[in-house]
Amino acid sequence: MGTLLMLSGGADSAAALIKLLTDSDEPVFAHHIVIHDRESATRHKAENLACDRLVKYCREHYRDFVFTKSLWDFPLPYFGWNLTLCAFVGARVLRSFPAARITRYAVGVIDEPHTLGMWEERVEEARATFHAGLITARLDYHPEITWPVAHMTKNEVIDFLPPEVVEMVSFCRNPIEMWGNRFRPCGKCISCNTRKEVGRFPVCDL
Repeated sequence: MGTLLMLSGGADSAAALIKLLTDSDEPVFAHHIVIHDRESATRHKAENLACDRLVKYCREHYRDFVFTKSLWDFPLPYFGWNLTLCAFVGARVLRSFPAARITRYAVGVIDEPHTLGMWEERVEEARATFHAGLITARLDYHPEITWPVAHMTKNEVIDFLPPEVVEMVSFCRNPIEMWGNRFRPCGKCISCNTRKEVGRFPVCDL
C-alpha cells in the first residue's frame, strides 16, 4: 500500500503532500518533473528549487518519504496540459516501484481560472492517460486516482499551509530570475493574476 503524488512545487501539490504525510502513516512517493518548455525559460528553475526546499521541510517536520525527479524538455509549440504529462510519467513511476505496491495516484491540483472552463476534460484526459500507461503492467490490482485538495479554494489551500511553506512554493509561470537562487513573480501571468484576485500575491521574492 502506498500513494504516489506528482509534486510541482506549487501551493496545491504542497498541500496535497502535507495531507498525505499527516493523514496516515502509509508510504508516500513524490515525483517532480523538471518541465522545460517554450512558455518560460525560468519557471522550471523556480519550481525545481521550490520542490527541493519543500521536500527538505516536510522530511524535517513530518516524516520521510521517497522523492524522485525526471526531466521533460519539449521545444515544440503545443505542450498541452501538465496534468496529462504528469499522468503519463506517473504511470511509469508507479511501475518503477513494483515491490512498493503503490495503490493510489494522488493529483494535487484544484480547479482554477486558467483551466479555461475545461476542468472535466482535463480530468478525463489525465485519467485515461494514467490507466493507459498501466495496461501492459498487468498489475493484480487497480490503482485508484485520488484528489486530496480538489475540493479546496486557493485561499483555503494557502490558509492550510504553514507560513514558511507559503513563502517557499512557486506559482508564477514566468518568474524573473535574480541572484542567489531567488525568483520574483512576474505579476502579469494568469497564475499571478489568480493570486492577486484572492488577495494572496506576495510582496517578497520567491
